[in-house]
Amino acid sequence: MLTPTAELAVFQSLWAMEDLPTARTPWTLPEQAARISEAGFAGLAVDLGARQAPTAADLAPLLAEHDLAAMVFAFVGDRAGLDSAIEYAHGIGAIRMVVCAQIYGFDPVPLCETLTDWYETCRQAGITMQVETHRNTVTNDLRFTNLLLGHLDPRIEVAGDLSHFVCANELPDDPTPEHEALITAVLERCGSLQGRIATRGQVQVPLGTPAGAGWERRFRGWWETGFRSIQRRHPGEQIVFCTELGTRPYAITDVDGNELSDRWHEALILKEWAAQAFRAATEELQEQR
Repeated sequence: MLTPTAELAVFQSLWAMEDLPTARTPWTLPEQAARISEAGFAGLAVDLGARQAPTAADLAPLLAEHDLAAMVFAFVGDRAGLDSAIEYAHGIGAIRMVVCAQIYGFDPVPLCETLTDWYETCRQAGITMQVETHRNTVTNDLRFTNLLLGHLDPRIEVAGDLSHFVCANELPDDPTPEHEALITAVLERCGSLQGRIATRGQVQVPLGTPAGAGWERRFRGWWETGFRSIQRRHPGEQIVFCTELGTRPYAITDVDGNELSDRWHEALILKEWAAQAFRAATEELQEQR
C-alpha cells in the first residue's frame, strides 16, 4: 500500500513584515497581507508579542479576502496568557498555536505538567498547540530541552526554530557528534519548522555571505532531516514551515540603523529552500519504501 504524500505549507511571519520595505515607509497591514498572498504563501503567523500585532478584528477580513490560513505565536507565562491567545486564535480562525513557554526551573516534571495542562486546554478549544524552541523560555538550553522532551507528553510536539539553539548555546562552527545528536533528537519531536539562518554569535544573519555559508548548509540539512521525521510520523498530512526574519534587533544594521539585507527577498529565498528540503526528504522516503 502506498503511503499518502504529505503537503508542505509555507507560512510567513507577520512580525517579519514589520519595517518592510523600510522603517520609514512601511507597508500597511492590507499591503502586507496582499504581498504574502501574491508570493504564494499558504498563510501567515501572528506573533502576539510583536510591536505591531494587529487586532483580530482587523486581520480576520484580510485573511478571508486573500484566502490565507493563520497561526498564532504567543509568549505565555501563565494560564491567563494562554486564554488570551486562544481567544485571539478563535477571532482569526486559527487552529494552530505555537507557544513560547516562559516557565522556568530545574525540574522537568512540573514544567511538563504545566505544558500538558496548556496542551489540553488548547485541544479542548479546537487548537493544536506546539512548544517553540526559543531563547529565554523553557527550551532555552539544547541539553535541558532534550531532558524535558524525555518527560513531556508524547502528544505534544515542538515547533523547531533551531536558530535559537545555535545562538543561545554558541554551537561551534564545526559540527560535533554530541550537538548533531541533540539537534536530531529535537527534530524527532518537531511537528513544524521555522526558518532563519543563525551563527553562534547572531540569531539572524543575511543570506549569501561567506560567514554564514557553512551555517546555511547545516540549517538546510537540518530542515531536510526534520521534514523526513515529520512525514514518517504524520504521513499524508500538511506540514508547516514558517519563514521568520525579524526586524530590528534581530536584523543586522549599519551605523545609521539601516538593515543590511532585504528581508522580504530573503523570505522568498527561505521559502524556496524549504520547498527544496521538503522535496529531498520526500524523495528519500519514497526510495526507502
